[in-house]
Amino acid sequence: MKFLSFLWPALLAGLFSLPLAASQEEIDQQQQQLQKLQKQIKASQSKLIASQASRDKASKALRQDELAIGKQAAAIRGNRNKLDSLNDQLAELSKEQTRLERQYEQQQQQLAAQIRASWVAGQGETGQLLLKQNSADKQRLLTYYHYLNQARIQAMEAIADTKDALTNNHRQQLERKAQLERTQEKLDNQQKSLRQQQEKRKQTLAKLEAQLKNESRKLNQLEVDSEILAQAIEEALAALAARPVSLDGLKKLKGKLDWPLSGKVKHRFGSHRQGQLKWNGLLIAGREGRNVESVAPGQVVFSDWLRGYGLVVVVDHGEEYLSLYGHAQSLLKEVGDRVEGGEVIALSGDSGGQSDSGLYFEIRHRGLAVDPAPYLKRR
Repeated sequence: MKFLSFLWPALLAGLFSLPLAASQEEIDQQQQQLQKLQKQIKASQSKLIASQASRDKASKALRQDELAIGKQAAAIRGNRNKLDSLNDQLAELSKEQTRLERQYEQQQQQLAAQIRASWVAGQGETGQLLLKQNSADKQRLLTYYHYLNQARIQAMEAIADTKDALTNNHRQQLERKAQLERTQEKLDNQQKSLRQQQEKRKQTLAKLEAQLKNESRKLNQLEVDSEILAQAIEEALAALAARPVSLDGLKKLKGKLDWPLSGKVKHRFGSHRQGQLKWNGLLIAGREGRNVESVAPGQVVFSDWLRGYGLVVVVDHGEEYLSLYGHAQSLLKEVGDRVEGGEVIALSGDSGGQSDSGLYFEIRHRGLAVDPAPYLKRR
């Protein structure tokens, strides 16, 4: 529509500048020019609308691609954790097996010693020994043999229990190994699927970037993205007002917060971004899939995809303080989740159309972005 507002004044000025005594031929020529210009305007409008629709379509496709990547990355992380847990269980079962085998060997040696002691004591002449003893001695001898037999029975029962435990241990190890193989196979398939989704995202991103080659278009896109983010945060704040949480804010934690992701700061708060736009937070470089941690205790009030920022999680810390984590590869928390400082809430990534992976981090107070640097520990 800016195109129309630019052309119409010039067009009207041209019409009103016609001489009063203009011939019919001159008037016809001007009308033809007007009709031609109107056609050009209409064609430009159609092209503009088609271009915007195409960009919106590409943006929606990017959202779908990055949400799929986030879901797959979260599943991969879960299966990696499962693999670690299964390996730990196997290691414990192996230790238990070694202990049981040692115990089994000791019990067998103990039983053999008891049998030898019994044989040496009696040497097959138990009956003759009993005949030679008086009544009291006979009773003591019988009691001795009774305890010896009881000890032998208990030793044999202990050996049987240990054998059962070893058998059970072996079965558990086989089960864990089978689980490991299934989980590893699932993980391999998920990683293959992730690579395919990432390749699809590259193609979608290339289309979107081709449509935004013009600097003014890029600037317009950034401005719209900023408005979308501000609107999402306003809605989150409105939701908070409906169900307030008891948190202490970040004022007392200035200079004490751990960084959400360790990495080089590529852009700082207030630095030039494009046109008249400045950065409202920090852009931190980081390898894809690294843990992103909440800087302080809070409650998740937003966890979704936003145009220009990709996968975003917003945490409320109370006293109208919010922290925002964008361009994530995957979101690990949902709206309403309570989180602690240092708790993993997302994985670093390049969602939102970024060419490099990392994390976009903001702190907002009363809805306005503030410089996060004074709140974070010096490094």
